[in-house]
Amino acid sequence: MKKIKSLFAAIAAVSMMMISCVSTGGDGQDPAITKGVNAWNNREPAAATAYWTDIKDAETQKKYLGYVTAYEAGVAALDSTDSIKSTNESKLLSATRKALNNFATLDPALKLPEDVKEKGAVLTAARINKLVESNSLADAKSMQKTAVAVYGEHPNLKASGKEVNVASSIASKQSTISTKLDEASAVSDLDGRIEAYNKLVKDYEALAAEVDKEVKNSGVSSTSGVTAAAKRFKNLGQDVSIKRQAAIREKAYIYKERINEAFARQPSKAGSGKNGAYTSYDIRDHYNSVQNDIDVIYNELLKFRTQYPSEIGQDVINDINAQRTDLKNKIAQVNREIANQEEIASRGRTVMPLMIGLFNPEQGTSGANKRSRPAKFSASSQKSEDYWWGMVDIPRGQMNDLVITCNGGRTIRVFNQNTKSGKNIKKNNLQDLVSQANRVGNSWPVMNAGSKLNGSNYYFEVGSGNGSYSGTVVVYSSFVVRKR
Repeated sequence: MKKIKSLFAAIAAVSMMMISCVSTGGDGQDPAITKGVNAWNNREPAAATAYWTDIKDAETQKKYLGYVTAYEAGVAALDSTDSIKSTNESKLLSATRKALNNFATLDPALKLPEDVKEKGAVLTAARINKLVESNSLADAKSMQKTAVAVYGEHPNLKASGKEVNVASSIASKQSTISTKLDEASAVSDLDGRIEAYNKLVKDYEALAAEVDKEVKNSGVSSTSGVTAAAKRFKNLGQDVSIKRQAAIREKAYIYKERINEAFARQPSKAGSGKNGAYTSYDIRDHYNSVQNDIDVIYNELLKFRTQYPSEIGQDVINDINAQRTDLKNKIAQVNREIANQEEIASRGRTVMPLMIGLFNPEQGTSGANKRSRPAKFSASSQKSEDYWWGMVDIPRGQMNDLVITCNGGRTIRVFNQNTKSGKNIKKNNLQDLVSQANRVGNSWPVMNAGSKLNGSNYYFEVGSGNGSYSGTVVVYSSFVVRKR
C-alpha cells in the first residue's frame, strides 16, 4: 500500500512540472519573453512589443518594454545628429552619449540592427577622437570601452581605441615631466635650479624619443587626437626650455648687478691724508681697483657663457658690454678729474663713491621713486664749517634732483663752483642751490640739478655745529614725488 501511495505522489509531481513548463516554458522563463527576443533579433526591435505585453509578471513586463523605449530613444538620438552641424561638437557629443547610454541598458540577448551599429560606431569613434584631441582622456577611455561593448569591434572603434592608448601613454609621460618641472622650479638656489633644468632637459629628450617612436608605430599617427597629444607634449618641452633659459639669463644678469655693486664699492680703509682724508692718489687707486674687480666679474660671465652659448645670446653680452663701457667711461672721467691734484685738494673733502647717478640705481627703486646708490660723508670732532665735493651724472633733459641728507643738526648749502673751502662763496657771490621751499627735515634738495650745475661737479658746505656729523648724497628721479 505504501509503495502505491509513493507512486501516485511521484506521478503528481511530474504532472505539476509538466503544467509549469506549459505555462512558463521549458527553461522556466515566460514564453512571451523568448518570443519577443526572437522577434527583436529576427525581425525588428519594435516587433517584440506585441509579445512582451503578454508577460505575466508586471515588473518583468515593465523591464522588457523599457528596452524598446530605450532602443527607440537611442535611435532617435543617433538620427538627431543628421541635422546637427559638424562644428557643433557639444551637441554631437551629447546626442552620441545619449544613444550609447540607452543602448548600454539593453539586455545582452538583444541585438542591435547592423545599420544602427554602423552609424553608432562611426559617430562614437568621431566623438572619441574629439575627446582625445581636447585632452579629455578619461572620458574618451570610458566611451571607447562602452562603445565596443555596445557596437562591437568596428574598425573605427579599433582606431579610436589606439588613439586613446597612444594619447594616454603620452599624457603619462607628460605628467612625469610636468611634475619634475614643478620640482625644478621650486629649487630656491639659482645654480641648483639651473642644474635641475639641465637634467630635466635630458629626461624630456629621452621621453620625446619614446613618444616619436610610439606615435610612428601606432597606425594612427595622422589623427587629430594623437597629433594634439604629441603637440601638448612638445609644448611642455618648450616650457622646460623657456624656464631653463630664463634661469640661465637671470644668472647672467646677476653678473651685471655685481658689476654695479663693484662700481659702488666703498674703500676698505681710510685715506692716507690728514685725519684719514682721501688724497687724489687714494681715489685713483680705489677706482683702478674697482676697474680690476669689474674685469674679473666680466671674465667670469664670459666663462659662464661658454657653458650656455645658445641661452646667453649676444644681446645679453651687448647689454653688459654697454654697461661695462659706460662704467669705464665714468671711471676715466673720475681719473681725469683727480689728475689736477692742486685743484682737487682745494675742493675740500671727497664723498665716496665720487660719482653717483641713476645709471646705477638703488635696488628695489623704480619709476618716480627711483634713486641712486648714495655717496657718503662724515666727520668727527668737527665744529666749524666743513666743505665737500662730488660728481653727479644726470643726462641732458632729465629733471632729476640732488638731495643731501645730514645728521647732526647741520645746515647744508650747495654750489655749482669750487668754493675753495669757503673762500669763494662771498668773494664770487656764489648762490646756494638748495630749494628751501622743498626742504624736508634734514634733507636739502637741489631741484632739477642737471640744469643748475656747471658740468658734473657739485660742492657743498656743512655748517658749523657740535661734534660729529654724517650724511648721504642721493640723486632722485623726483624728490617732489618722494616727498609727497
